Amino acid sequence: MKHFFNQNTVFVGLVSGLGAEIGFCIALTAGLLIAGESVGDHLRWYGGMFIPILLVLRFYAKRQTQTVVTKTVATILFVTFIAFMFYLFSAHIIVLK
Repeated sequence: MKHFFNQNTVFVGLVSGLGAEIGFCIALTAGLLIAGESVGDHLRWYGGMFIPILLVLRFYAKRQTQTVVTKTVATILFVTFIAFMFYLFSAHIIVLK
């Protein structure tokens, strides 16, 4: 497993970046369902999924030898952030006045 994450490939960036986001979302969904809360009422809480991917990006950015993984994780962060914000605005969860 350690050898896999030490490679400098796009696939490693996809697995680590999307894995961090999906892992957070699964844990949050499980926590909300265990607590008996509606997932639809707490959609803004899913914005916390950017914290683990920022930590992954910081980890790979400190390693100067894995630039491909760093660029891939940064791209995933940018694309998912724009998509999440677009969803929040289009669903009127966040309203600009």
